[in-house]
Amino acid sequence: MIWASWRLQRLQLITLLGLLVVGSGVIALLWSAMLDDISSSQLTQCVTQSLEECSAPDGAQKAFREAWGNPFLLGQFTITGLPALIGVFIGAPLFAKELEQGTHVLAFTQSASRTRWMFSKLVIALVPALVVVVVLQHLVSGWLSAAGTLGPWMNGPFNAVNFGIEHVSPVGYTLFAFMLGTFLGVVSRRTLVAMTAALGAFIVVRFALSGLVNGLVPAQRKEVTAGTSLDVDPNRNLVIEDGWLDAAGRPVPEDEVLALNQACKTTPGGTPNTQEGFLACLPQSGLAKRYAVFIPESQAWQVHLADAAVYGGLAALLLAGTAWALRRQS
Repeated sequence: MIWASWRLQRLQLITLLGLLVVGSGVIALLWSAMLDDISSSQLTQCVTQSLEECSAPDGAQKAFREAWGNPFLLGQFTITGLPALIGVFIGAPLFAKELEQGTHVLAFTQSASRTRWMFSKLVIALVPALVVVVVLQHLVSGWLSAAGTLGPWMNGPFNAVNFGIEHVSPVGYTLFAFMLGTFLGVVSRRTLVAMTAALGAFIVVRFALSGLVNGLVPAQRKEVTAGTSLDVDPNRNLVIEDGWLDAAGRPVPEDEVLALNQACKTTPGGTPNTQEGFLACLPQSGLAKRYAVFIPESQAWQVHLADAAVYGGLAALLLAGTAWALRRQS
């Protein structure tokens, strides 16, 4: 059964092997070239420093980001798009092609059960695909990490593009995309229909669930009085909610905040208010405290686990649906 599955899927597996070899080679070359560029531009110390702390020659940072911005984005989009491609070109045709051509009838007459036949094909197709995703993900992540704050990580771990290529999230996306493709392939019995529907459905679900995991991880809350900095960097932390509170601790609507802030900028006589007078006016007008509800950078791994759990759960449901649909095939 395994040998037969390998023979039927050898083209996809050879393609995955080629993608792994070529992708790994390209990333290694880019990584080496980037390190040489950092060294020659005297930016080695800036990898771990902020923009303000970096003492590189004038224009060196800007030149580096202009030169490497597009390659960085290409690497990120490659990892972001891999799960969808695996779902479309490996998951969707896996059963749809056999059902469309009628070759499944021969498989169903053999001594192996339908369940064993299904799992043999799934394992042969899915395991190599996951290996390719994990290896390329780690290579791209290592390459971007070597650029430090000169690269995309300057935008923090919760940046939409950065988040989608880190930790276990790509694995969760790949499992979901693959099982979505196989399920649609069994239901539609048409390869092209399944491939098109899998791509569209994957994109829709990814956008629909983009903010779901934010509520699955315990968030922190910080409150400070007027004039005190919240010190919650939105580039490093995931800010879920922020604003002003009145004396009773109730959130103040944003339009009221703008009006009260504007009113406190002038004195009752109409002259511009001092900084001390402005800060004293805010609590009296109803803006007692600023607050923020956020997930700190140190808890990013928890968000990734929740993200992978959501998509892994959906993949398990689609696996059950695929098994049910295959049992109904004649």
